[in-house]
Amino acid sequence: MCLKDKMMLAPDAHLLPSDTKLKLYSGELMKSLGLFRTECVLRGQRHKLEFEIVEARQKPLLSGSTCERLGLIHFSVPAELNVMDNQSKGPLTKHRLLQEFSDVFTGPVESVPGEVHFDLDLSVPPVQCAPRNVPVALKQAVKAQLDQYEADGHLAPVTDPTDWISNMVIVKKPDKLRICIDPKFLNLALRRSHYIMPTLEDVLYKLPKARLFTLVDARDAFLQCKLDTASSYMTTFWTPWGRKRWLKLPFGVSVAPEVYQRKQHELLTGLSGVEPIADDILVVGCGDTDDEAEQDHDGKLLELMDRCRQVKLRLGIKKLQFKVKEVRFHGHILSWEGLKADPDKLRAILDMPQPENVKSLQRFIGFVTYLAKFLPHLSEVCEPLRRLLDKDAVWHWLPKHDNAVQDIKHLVTDTPVLKYYDVTTPVTIQSDASKTGLGCCLLQAGQPIAFASRALTLTEQNYAQIEKECLSIVFACQRFHHYLYGRDEITVETDHKPLISIFKKPLLCAPKRLQSMLLTLQNYCLNVVYKPGPEMYISDTLSRATAAGGAPDYAQHTVCNVQQDLDVLSQINHSDYLNVTDQRLLQIKQHTETDESLQALKYVVLDGWPDSKGRCH
Repeated sequence: MCLKDKMMLAPDAHLLPSDTKLKLYSGELMKSLGLFRTECVLRGQRHKLEFEIVEARQKPLLSGSTCERLGLIHFSVPAELNVMDNQSKGPLTKHRLLQEFSDVFTGPVESVPGEVHFDLDLSVPPVQCAPRNVPVALKQAVKAQLDQYEADGHLAPVTDPTDWISNMVIVKKPDKLRICIDPKFLNLALRRSHYIMPTLEDVLYKLPKARLFTLVDARDAFLQCKLDTASSYMTTFWTPWGRKRWLKLPFGVSVAPEVYQRKQHELLTGLSGVEPIADDILVVGCGDTDDEAEQDHDGKLLELMDRCRQVKLRLGIKKLQFKVKEVRFHGHILSWEGLKADPDKLRAILDMPQPENVKSLQRFIGFVTYLAKFLPHLSEVCEPLRRLLDKDAVWHWLPKHDNAVQDIKHLVTDTPVLKYYDVTTPVTIQSDASKTGLGCCLLQAGQPIAFASRALTLTEQNYAQIEKECLSIVFACQRFHHYLYGRDEITVETDHKPLISIFKKPLLCAPKRLQSMLLTLQNYCLNVVYKPGPEMYISDTLSRATAAGGAPDYAQHTVCNVQQDLDVLSQINHSDYLNVTDQRLLQIKQHTETDESLQALKYVVLDGWPDSKGRCH
């Protein structure tokens, strides 16, 4: 734009410094006098544009990227040609990505397609809060931030009467202020859309061959969603310079996360290998080799960039992690090896002081439970600590509690790398039960996918061991239901051999309590097999859960043979330990020989359970 046109449009507006050198079609260079930012209107839509100001008398000229952004021109390249063009340029680099998609990363924040509507519960009366004062030290910075939001099209002044008026909340960031509203009363009236929020578990099963990752985030994510007029007036809030209303989705509104997640899923639907959670977007490159993974990754990332440009979704540069072997994603580390625990969280647990009261113990156990999938038999190790959290328990810290804390920290220092779940690979469950807890592990090709454990209730602790072992299988299937339901065959390995015959018999032949458990397991196609305890993965990991000076390592000691123990027990004369006369003992023996029930019990004790119930008589 020439200087004369600029002076006609905005004579008082200052030019911003610019180092841009303009090159004419003839090759001649033209110096820019500065950068001029202004607002243009096209088809009723307002757009923030930047113009380089020059001395020469020329008509204003729009760049190709600006024309495309305004919808004046459209590029349509066949997918085959686009792929060939990308391959001819070689592997995608970060510099090339930021250069080709500068409008996506550095362009002004606009509005994605569609408007957001707040559904209001009309039975809740509107509230007009009394205004609050802004701290004097922040007043100037707050005014500047409000003016910037208004200039960017995020806020608008309000002069009309409004039913709802909230207060302003100031969040001080290291490099800027964030202006929010305090919608305490508004949130009570807003009706949720109840959109399912994705979790990390929804992503992990898609990563069996993942080798490369790129993580990007939406820049000012909520401010890219435009509110309709009625919803905008609901967000009216007080400022020392008059009332304002949000034109974009504000921070603090209870429905905002669900609204944004639904909007982002709508914008990015159909993109393979692109996983959005909240404002983070993960791009995954999969393949059997690094070259295959890189080619797969580059294609998916370019598709994402094209989609973001098309829907005007703006991304940030600060948090960009480009083509890395491992990436921190929602509290975990995703790597080409598998799923890892976040080192920051492990370090936080190791640095935690000894709990001094119930609340500090609850925080400690809660933090550790977050990493439960990495910690085999966590519930058993935590058992002494949980006793302190019982309703009627008296706080009394003992050496066994110190040992439990140290055992947990020992577990944390040796967390395994969990493999990604693969829907095409057979799955195995190993389950185990102890006196106080249940533990299980999900395996594929002999490698752990996830661990899980829980404590037994006081009632469950009184179960027979065979019932506890069956309960551990029920717990495993319910905990890993997301991975197990619908599979053709699931192998369950147990070290409790009597449980095998229970699964082979008809359901009606099982004891009542086991019948209930077996009915629950009918939803899964299970093949229960016996595996000796020392060969079980869980048994091996259990040895790692013991701190120094604890139980011996199974790998270094001989496990006693059960039959040897039975032989020793059979040689004991139990009558020597009974407080009964010889005459009374003889009477008991005689009546036992003539009692049908006791004879059946004697047969079962000596020879085991018969194949059919009728043979007990």
